[in-house]
Amino acid sequence: MNTCDIPGAWWTPGKFKPYAFAILVLTGLLLEIFVHYLLRIEVVYTHFFYLIIVIAGLWYGRKAIWTALFFGCLHIGVTWIILGIISPDAVMRAIMFCIVAFVVGTIVEQMNCYSATVIEQNRELTEVNDRLDASQKAFEVANKKLNLLSGITRHDIKNQLMALLGYVELSKVKTTDPELLQFIGQEENAAKNIERQIEFTKNYEDIGVRSPQWQNIGTLAKALQSMNPDLRIEVEPGLENVEVFADPLLEKVFENLIDNSRRHGVRVRHISFSAMRYGLGDLAIVYEDDGIGVHETDKDRIFEKGFGKHTGLGLFLSREILSITGLVMKETGTYGQGVRFEIRVPQGKLRYVEPAPDRK
Repeated sequence: MNTCDIPGAWWTPGKFKPYAFAILVLTGLLLEIFVHYLLRIEVVYTHFFYLIIVIAGLWYGRKAIWTALFFGCLHIGVTWIILGIISPDAVMRAIMFCIVAFVVGTIVEQMNCYSATVIEQNRELTEVNDRLDASQKAFEVANKKLNLLSGITRHDIKNQLMALLGYVELSKVKTTDPELLQFIGQEENAAKNIERQIEFTKNYEDIGVRSPQWQNIGTLAKALQSMNPDLRIEVEPGLENVEVFADPLLEKVFENLIDNSRRHGVRVRHISFSAMRYGLGDLAIVYEDDGIGVHETDKDRIFEKGFGKHTGLGLFLSREILSITGLVMKETGTYGQGVRFEIRVPQGKLRYVEPAPDRK
């Protein structure tokens, strides 16, 4: 049996009761004298010695061997006084006493050792958890301050942009030079792009800040129907039973997909959300529209930061939001027939629930 790495297991006693143990030893001594020496009974009574030895092992570990040696020698000595010889039976019993004491004592010491190890590890884990809690609270405070600073900065930049756009409009009124008007138009477009990017950062500044949570896909998709009354959005009924463990900004992913369809789909009138089995136990949430789709050469590039005509961040950040909990999105549609985004949800991030009954 392997020894414990924690020092002191051999000589450090466990919880023991010396007075009770002394009474047991004294009882064993009296049994040996009265039963064996006076009554000449050599069997049965020695079983009581095993009880004493086991208790000694529980309280003192392998030090119980000294107790076993004491009773073993006592038994051999009384047998020699009675018979005049050292009986092999008495010797075997003495050896068994020692073996029992060693085995029980060793097991108890190992149990105490492992118990001490577990207690020490629990203490260390508690300290680590306390540090993590403190770090999380510090992170939350820092994040609130950064968001506050970001909000103030964003507000100031928007004010400056409004002033800039106002001067651009005045410049357009003050000049009739076509070349100069072209430059002014480019300046106006640049300012509006900055304005869109600033507004975009407002919507996505909380990526990864809040803990992931279980979200019902059917509920999120149906909420988009009322938000986009000009589009026919179909939601597969089975999605009401599907919940996904994802960042709370998952709804922004769906909103961004619809915004992407509006901006680039040209002729989008119909959008659908459905589910598809994917591999062994995985599921894919499928988003489709009836627009022009994505060209084959751009299927991977659309997820790159800066790609596109507007902020170039929508699909990039959508993929980042999904990746927080291991979800993966790719485009698998056919160019000319509309987009098809598949969000693959792995096992462990997916569960099925009973839909809530409709309330009238």
